[in-house]
Amino acid sequence: MHHQTFVSLFRKVLSTPTAPFHEYHVAKKLREMLAEFPDVTVSEDPFGNLIARYRRGRKKPHLAFAAHMDHPGWIKHRGVNEFLGWVPKERLDTHPVDWFGNFGMWKLDPFRLENGIIHSRVCDDLAGCAAILAMFHELTEKKVETTVYGLFTRAEEVGFHGAVKMAKQWPLPKEICFVSLECSAPRGGAEQGSGPAIRAGDRISLFHDATTAELVDAGTEQKIPFQRALLDGGACEATAMNLYGIPAAGISLILGNYHNCPPEKGIAEENIYLSDAKNLVKLITATTIRMAERKPSDSSKANLRKRLEKRMREHAKYDKASLADWEKHTKQ
Repeated sequence: MHHQTFVSLFRKVLSTPTAPFHEYHVAKKLREMLAEFPDVTVSEDPFGNLIARYRRGRKKPHLAFAAHMDHPGWIKHRGVNEFLGWVPKERLDTHPVDWFGNFGMWKLDPFRLENGIIHSRVCDDLAGCAAILAMFHELTEKKVETTVYGLFTRAEEVGFHGAVKMAKQWPLPKEICFVSLECSAPRGGAEQGSGPAIRAGDRISLFHDATTAELVDAGTEQKIPFQRALLDGGACEATAMNLYGIPAAGISLILGNYHNCPPEKGIAEENIYLSDAKNLVKLITATTIRMAERKPSDSSKANLRKRLEKRMREHAKYDKASLADWEKHTKQ
């Protein structure tokens, strides 16, 4: 994708106001942008989660990339202003708020790109939503024959409401793996600017090993910068899916000023590296294409087993040659 197109796409999505249970502006913007892709159809579940499907040809789907549409913010509830989402209480009254009807966000820049870093009042997780749109753009331009889903969920910041409701009435084939695209604080050695972090797990659970291996192999084969880390500073929607029996994996953009909280005090824009965002899109696109083109017998796990079996055959002669010594020394 051309640089200016990529930046424009991210600007449109990240500039959209949102808060838990008030994601309707984001949902409308996503629907408008998804309508531009001829091979993408969009539906909505009873809770308002969006389900977008890219389908070209008859390839079997393997993956559903997911991102949540909300961000910690203020809401008006029964005449009282309440803050939903994690931010230290001592910071809540330290910064002005912009109101959008019945919800509010910190008065911060909607989007600013400086020296290769995106600053925004909400990166978490509209950057994940934008990455899915950018993947659809790449697949459309390349006319890739595959089927892949983009899931956009509600109210993640207050207990994975949208993801749990979706998991309870899972609308996709059972064999599809849910891949959470998140923005996460640096943990486990992961750092900004070194590529998206393929997550081994989060604070609560470990993620789907076979899909994680596919992500790693796609990144390695295409020479896409990525990191591998256990980001255990919090939990993400992959854990919610795991708890309800849906296989799940995860990738994160490493985030500065998590939930608008600078390291010391106050409220400020979140930030992500533009290069990390671009490499996230490259990674999920490459993984989608790789899984569409390979045979089941050529999966990452299957290939690893083949390599182990080959090593066993190569060393079988030593096993046979040592049998006499084994018998001698173990039966004395």
